[in-house]
Amino acid sequence: MLGFLAKTASSVALLAGLAMATACSSPPAQTPATVEPFIETLAVQAPQELPPIKGPKSASGYQAILGTPDLGLGPNRIGFVLTSPKGIVKTPTAAVSSVHVPADGSAAQTVETATAEFHLWPYGTRGLYVTSLDFDRAGAWRLDIAVGTAEGVTEVVQVSFEVRESPLAPAVGAKALRSVNRTARDVQRLTQITTGTLLDAELYQTTIADAVASGRPTVVVFASPAFCATEVCGPQVDVLKELKERYKGQANFIHVDFYDNPEEIQGDLSRAVLSPVIAEWRLPSIEWTFVIDKGGVIVGRFEAFATVEELDAALRRVF
Repeated sequence: MLGFLAKTASSVALLAGLAMATACSSPPAQTPATVEPFIETLAVQAPQELPPIKGPKSASGYQAILGTPDLGLGPNRIGFVLTSPKGIVKTPTAAVSSVHVPADGSAAQTVETATAEFHLWPYGTRGLYVTSLDFDRAGAWRLDIAVGTAEGVTEVVQVSFEVRESPLAPAVGAKALRSVNRTARDVQRLTQITTGTLLDAELYQTTIADAVASGRPTVVVFASPAFCATEVCGPQVDVLKELKERYKGQANFIHVDFYDNPEEIQGDLSRAVLSPVIAEWRLPSIEWTFVIDKGGVIVGRFEAFATVEELDAALRRVF
């Protein structure tokens, strides 16, 4: 993820950035006695960078790119892109097997099989295969993915990854963090709180803390639109806006940028300051969406791009 590692690998750099961000955006009621331990905790527990994982290319040049590397025990949403020498593979479905790879060198074991469905993104140029898999043990795992081609043959690709006891980012079932992100009231221009060109003021009207306390469902997108450059990163804020229009007044819709100084970093990401909210949520990759129910519990967790259909289904379950 562009620039993220440079801002999080060093606790000193993170501490400096968070101190600056806190000075600019903390609510007046927050005292130094509460701010400083909070910053120190984040400096010690800086999130790791987990970029998309690329598997080896097949003999025909097919490759799997895992867009959801932050995986823990239990059910997980799995998203991956398939590429070929001709571009993105868009076959409607792919067969997926999860394979546990024992640390002692014994034979790998197929644990679960599932069907992944292809979700076309807005603008029709790219898409992500999505399925759900349940991991029953931590350690090394592999996906074996089989997909039919236009030539009538089946291509098989693999991608290896690690499953942790617990994921880095908040899991489904966890309480949403009551973060105090900056809103339109805290800045003169929306370009001071978002790197994107879609400047919809309604997405910057409330803090996560206030949304969670509102008694309404909430959808939060964490993304930096101007720096969306990986194969699994898409126009997530556009999707959030579409969802907001569908359910106007029925839920809260919030966009939080990864970076705290959007105007300063246009054309120069080396000056980026990580948002303290991103560090607080321990987000290890560039694009996340969370659906939160009326009681403040996370019921939907979407790493990498999520389509409006995926988010709509998660949101409908909590009305």
